[in-house]
Formats: sequence, C-alpha cells, structure tokens
Amino acid sequence: MAANNLRLVLRESFEWFLFFTLLLSTRGSVAAAEPSINPTKADQLKQLNDQTIIATHVSLDSEWEHFKDGAEKATWTLAGLWGWPGGDSQDWGIRFELPFSYYRTDQASGDDRLGGVGDAEIGLGTAFRLSTWRTGGGIELHTDTASDSILAEKVWRSKAGWGVAHDFSRWLSASFNADYNHSVAERDDVRPQRYLELSLPTTLIFPQAWSINARYKTAIDFENGDRWNHRVGVGVAKRLSKVPIVLSATVEKSLTGSAKRFQASIGIVYYFQRYHSLK
Repeated sequence: MAANNLRLVLRESFEWFLFFTLLLSTRGSVAAAEPSINPTKADQLKQLNDQTIIATHVSLDSEWEHFKDGAEKATWTLAGLWGWPGGDSQDWGIRFELPFSYYRTDQASGDDRLGGVGDAEIGLGTAFRLSTWRTGGGIELHTDTASDSILAEKVWRSKAGWGVAHDFSRWLSASFNADYNHSVAERDDVRPQRYLELSLPTTLIFPQAWSINARYKTAIDFENGDRWNHRVGVGVAKRLSKVPIVLSATVEKSLTGSAKRFQASIGIVYYFQRYHSLK
C-alpha cells in the first residue's frame, strides 16, 4: 500500500510540475522585455531556494516560530557551504548547520525559558549545469546533539534528495525537489520518522538585484497513516550592490493542522568569490 501511495504521489507531483513548466514556457514576447541582471547576482538570489546551485558562502538565519499554545521559539542558525568544481558542468559541496535556540512557554513557572545549542546537520551534495536546466542532490545527516532535550528532535535522521531546476528566462526560475527522510536512531520513546518531502520553489528576479520567491511544500508522513501536510511560504531578498551579501525575509504558513501558527525568518548570506566563471 505504501509503495502504491508513493508512486501515486510522485506521478501527480510530476504532472503538476510538467503543467507548470509548459505554462511558464508560453511567455512569448515577454522575453524581449526581460530586465538585465548580472548572472552571478542572479544565482546568489536563486540559491536561497534552489539546491541545484552550489556557491561557497556563510550565512546566519534568524527564525521565529509562534505556536497555538502561546509558546514561542527563536532560532539563530549559523551555516556554511564550501563548494568546489568537479568538472566543466559539475560542482560538489559540503554543508554544515549549527542552530542556537531560545524557547519560551506560556506557563507561569520558573523554568519556562530555555536557551542552548540545537541539533547540528552536515551534508554532501553535487549539482550539474545543463544550459538552462540544472539538477542536483545529496545526502544529509541530522544529529542528536542539542544541549537540552527540549531543543532536540531526539533522533539521528538521514535525508536523501534530488532536485531539477529550469531558468525560463533571466528573471524567472523554478525547481522541483524530492527529499526522503528516515530516522536511524531515536531516544526517549520518540517514534521513528519516515516521510517524503516535495517542494516547488519559484524565484522572480527584478532590476537592482531584488527578488521575490514563493514555495509550496508538502510532506507525506509514512509513520502516521500516510498523513499529508501542506505549507506555503513567500519571501523577498536583496543582493547588495557593493558587497556579495544577500539579505532576505520569509514567512511560512501551514495549510493543514499544525502546532505552529506561522514561521518568520530573516537571513544574511555572504558569498565568497566563485572559483569559476558562470556559463
């Protein structure tokens, strides 16, 4: 049954992606009015939501989550990605993330506030550039390394994923990503995790290196009756003109039952000089 459901999910997702691709490819004469933008800056704006672009950078994200029970959680995530060429059209990259969280409950108790280090993640991936198409993916490991159990997911979890992206024009890009998550160890009676995430992010680039992005994301929880969860998010980003820094802000909302009311984040990314010129 799970295998049939998985095939159905993948088939429907591919059909929607194909429809979206064909719809955007009919833009016709709009291409003549495309804004001019530096290719490097465009890639830096796209990479915020596109795993098929690998560029060496460090980033700091500030995320705020508000829950229905009144609790709040703030997380500052320090991340780095080191990329290197694997050929004329291939890149490799290693990514590391270390979150620092502050959690506040709505309880009138003496221990309703807590801060510390969250679960770290490390990943290895590759990407290929094929003219206006790109594809790439990799594997990641979510570790159980938080300084307090309240800040931890209490699992060691692997994630394997792949994505395909297409530049419909110099100002419009979209991708389709599939990521399979599977916990390899749990503690404190936490149930095993096994779910598939599918996402469709789109980036619209404007003059002066501004961009707007939108993302639809769904997850199928195979350990909870094949339950579906749907989320949508929108964001805005700006690449500074004098220094290779991208500033961004996003808001995400769940469309299904969730403990979160919403999630908002602000990020800053510093890009190091690329090791090769863009094609």
